[in-house]
Amino acid sequence: MKCGIVIVDAGPLKTLAYGDGLGLLLVPKIPVYISDMVILELRNGEQFSGNIKALAFIKNHMGKGIEEVETGVPENLEKMLDVNVDPGDESIRRIINKYEDETDGGEYALLVSEDDKFMRTADPFGHTFMMTTRPFLQELEDRGLIEDAEAIMIRAEKEAIAAGETPGRGQFNRKREWNSPPVSNRLVKPF
Repeated sequence: MKCGIVIVDAGPLKTLAYGDGLGLLLVPKIPVYISDMVILELRNGEQFSGNIKALAFIKNHMGKGIEEVETGVPENLEKMLDVNVDPGDESIRRIINKYEDETDGGEYALLVSEDDKFMRTADPFGHTFMMTTRPFLQELEDRGLIEDAEAIMIRAEKEAIAAGETPGRGQFNRKREWNSPPVSNRLVKPF
């Protein structure tokens, strides 16, 4: 099956930036899609070195393995906030819909996220594989593509704290990691 990695929140990019592992997104050799809202979120936090590293990585690899997905959310941010629509959630919904509309039945999206609320409440389509950052790295390790997934996570946490960014919502030491294949085909591998 064909697959695309879809980054639906800034958390995985920041974790991988602090862990010096952004290039690992390209290791599976499948397209990586990043929403315009994620890029805006990174830009709004440019006081953090992880955001700066992630933005530089995106810029350097745009069109070379990474594609930006336009959701229209950044342009309508104020309107959404006025009617109590969460822009992040709306962006995720739109990117899932866009991916589902533009792919055929033999494709699926690997959603990589650290948004606990999204992961707990998501109602993804049948062709959506949901995964947090640690299982993504563990999959790379299991396939012999990296040596130590947990070492990257530990480095990420230490570097985030050293940069003055306290890891939020337990993204490095969460109680529940997600590694959920599509409901339509539980045998699908993430990449």
